[in-house]
Amino acid sequence: MEGHLERSDYRQPTGLEGKRQYHIACGPGDVPSTVIVPGDQGRVPLIVSELANARLIADNRGLITYRGRYRDVDVGVTSTGMGGPSAAIAYEELINLGVTVLIRVGSVAGLQPELEEGDLVIPYACVRDDGVSRYYVPENYPAAASPPVYQALIQAAGEMGYRFHTGINWTHSAFYARTPEYFDQWVRKRVVSMEMEAAALMVVASLRGVHSGFIGTVYANRYRQSRSERVDLSVDSPSRDVIQRGVRASIRIALEAARLLAHQLQSGSPDGKNERGEP
Repeated sequence: MEGHLERSDYRQPTGLEGKRQYHIACGPGDVPSTVIVPGDQGRVPLIVSELANARLIADNRGLITYRGRYRDVDVGVTSTGMGGPSAAIAYEELINLGVTVLIRVGSVAGLQPELEEGDLVIPYACVRDDGVSRYYVPENYPAAASPPVYQALIQAAGEMGYRFHTGINWTHSAFYARTPEYFDQWVRKRVVSMEMEAAALMVVASLRGVHSGFIGTVYANRYRQSRSERVDLSVDSPSRDVIQRGVRASIRIALEAARLLAHQLQSGSPDGKNERGEP
């Protein structure tokens, strides 16, 4: 596999740019340059409810796409399904259509004792255990958020008055792994949270030359649930108020970050400065 990875050149086009995409069922002009990418299809209506003039573009294989307007910028929404392999397909096809900013809004489990249900996590990087990125790049290639997206997310959260955790997230592939050591191997390394898609997003985006980032809501705390010999793998209902408040907050932060970033990119620099470094 290593030889194959070494020969892959992601600077070259796929040959599918600007064409109708097989899985997301979208074509040229269907999606704007910024797209929010939740895994859960059920999160799509919550995001769409924050948009003006929202309209359904496609619904194929659980990959649901809308577009609308948040304040003064056009924003798309595409659900990606569970796990890195499914999500990577959606990311690739959106990029084929000219998307340049992908912001994942998802759920995480806490891996440190201070993370409470409903808390927000904005990671700057991920442990790559996602099940798909190893087919793109070797193990020593990082999964990191784009600095402009990460900065826009934490700026939006701060300006909107939301508290959040940051650090390294673990993107894993075995939701029902049963041993405490499965979780503790990363708890001891100060990894803050775990989920199943963000590393794939960060790797694909980096390879394809676009921006990406992630904000998640804590649904459970696997650190606490793995303190006994038998791991508690349960997750209480996501319809609880404490979870829904976090989800709503994460959506609003992601949309505001998308707006901030759109204006920064329009100014000619991701940090909003001109060529001489002046604001």
